[in-house]
Amino acid sequence: MKISLNALEHLGMNLYSNVPAVLSEVVANAWDADAAKVKIQLDKSAERIVIDDDGTGMTRDEVIERFLTVGFRRRTTLGDQTEKGRRPMGRKGIGKLSTFSIARVVEVYTERGGERTSFQMDREAIREKIENADNELYEPVELQDWPADHPGGTRIVLSDLAKSLTKLTDAGLRRRVARRFSIIGPRHGFVVSVNGKDITAADRGYHGALEYLWIYGKQNEVVTLANNLKRTADDRTANVAERLKSSSLSLKGWIGTVESPGQLKDEEGDNLNRIAIFMRGKLAQEDMLDDFGQKEIYADYLIGELHCDELDLAAEADIATSSRQSLKQDDPRYETLRSTVLSELRYIASQWSERRREDGTKFARTVPAVAEWLDSLEGDTKKQAQKWVGRLNEIRSDKDNDRKELLKASILAFESYRQRQQLSMLDKMSVDSVAAVLPIFKDIDSLELSYYGQIVNLRLGVVRKLQEMMRTDVKEKIIQQHVFDHLWLIDPSWERAKGTENLETKIGEFLKGDTAKLNSAEKKGRIDIAYRTASGSHVIIELKRASVATSVDKLAAQVRKYRNGVRKIIEESDYAGWPIQIVCLVGNPPPEWNERNGQQEVKETLATVDARLVFYDQLVDNAQRSYADYLEAHKKTDRLWDVFKSIDDFVPTQQS
Repeated sequence: MKISLNALEHLGMNLYSNVPAVLSEVVANAWDADAAKVKIQLDKSAERIVIDDDGTGMTRDEVIERFLTVGFRRRTTLGDQTEKGRRPMGRKGIGKLSTFSIARVVEVYTERGGERTSFQMDREAIREKIENADNELYEPVELQDWPADHPGGTRIVLSDLAKSLTKLTDAGLRRRVARRFSIIGPRHGFVVSVNGKDITAADRGYHGALEYLWIYGKQNEVVTLANNLKRTADDRTANVAERLKSSSLSLKGWIGTVESPGQLKDEEGDNLNRIAIFMRGKLAQEDMLDDFGQKEIYADYLIGELHCDELDLAAEADIATSSRQSLKQDDPRYETLRSTVLSELRYIASQWSERRREDGTKFARTVPAVAEWLDSLEGDTKKQAQKWVGRLNEIRSDKDNDRKELLKASILAFESYRQRQQLSMLDKMSVDSVAAVLPIFKDIDSLELSYYGQIVNLRLGVVRKLQEMMRTDVKEKIIQQHVFDHLWLIDPSWERAKGTENLETKIGEFLKGDTAKLNSAEKKGRIDIAYRTASGSHVIIELKRASVATSVDKLAAQVRKYRNGVRKIIEESDYAGWPIQIVCLVGNPPPEWNERNGQQEVKETLATVDARLVFYDQLVDNAQRSYADYLEAHKKTDRLWDVFKSIDDFVPTQQS
């Protein structure tokens, strides 16, 4: 092998990091060898990969002169066209070294004109030569046996793998190889299979998720596979040709957007939110989109494949980086391509926003109550409402419930907007028009009612969440945080006060320090203790574990210590006059609770230290009952209630 062995270490053994990328280099070599069929066999039990192709193969001399000569310039020596008229993908003669990235042992069996050659290369033997500073020739071991099931062409066997095949599925490998080539399939006379199943363009797995599509050149296959498009593909061929007419470049391919960003995560966790660049039917750069730094929402929905063969002309300098996984960004050809694609992205951004608004309105109208609400409006008000409701489709969301909440919020927002318009007309009204003002204020009261109804509905959701936590026995720390985040669960009048963050920090540190002094048994008795300010009061909440029953005297002693400590801190603050309320949130009552007059005595004892008991079950029942009773009466007077209820109950089939 006529290279510096150190170069082999850097260019071969460290070239790629995953199996699909390595196998793609072998597939590319098969294309250059005019193969019609390539068979990839994964043997997971033996941790071995076998790749067969029916290409032209090599004689012994060709193996030495071409395959074992790293840096062999295929296009310069053999011309820029194969015997079948294909444009070869290989250029620098280093792609074959990628096999050492995943395999310690590489066996090659090749035949041409009846002459068979077979040999084995060992990565560790090569490394040993490097470590010994021996940069003389590396001589592969010649093999005497010939596989009975390999009739001709070239077979490459990868064994003693560094990358386990356990998690690599056949479908996953087909998907990843399919995404690296555009020339696989009978139409191109190049069939590639994995464990007996042919790879097709459909294996790429993302065409069906495309919502809108912009194409460059004939893209019949892509248009056929994109069977869920909401609009006809937008042919931008002429526009791009006009931009590139002064250059030597041409552009083919497509750019599309999906319905939701979550569709751009595949089964293997790969991020498909990218625009890939292909040269001669092979992936040259996985993502061009990252170059643009697009921050607009539409960019999260983008995916594309663009082909520019003029980037890889044999007569011009190689545009690929040494890693062979990206292109040189300062190359004038790349800069021309980049500016053209950026121009297209700006056009796509404006089209995407307009289409999403229109389709968002269509989707909203699939909810009968929403359609009825929209139809109840008139003139410009109706147009503005439809446009406003349609904008929910421009907001990032992967969940159907999020979409419903956005739709309800859009209706409320528009009602608020409409009433602001009505209020702005008051200045133009004469004293004689006072009667016309009353309906405006009545509408405002009605809107406030709708807003509060939704707040209460959301609070019921928080209560149901707490019920679910208790039912499924989640960690008590999670329950604690849920209660602290929603203090109104304990008392509906409690809302977090503003401007007391410094005070809360001081008191929080005091309570945390006190906790640190507890012995292990005492720590096991409670979850945590926290301080909040609410409704003009200092509120201390101690959460006892649901399984713990603490005596009332012990509980009162603990509480007294907290209260006295907090008093000292607040005496120096602007909130010194506020009362202190202490809540002990428990699952089990003190043992004295069940004694004669026990409940009254427990309550009186705790009242002496400004404390009271609240039970987990009582908390849930009280909150649920109070809000449920309110909603029962509320829905009779809220004119938007039925609209929101229909949105909650609506189950969409497929967005039209």
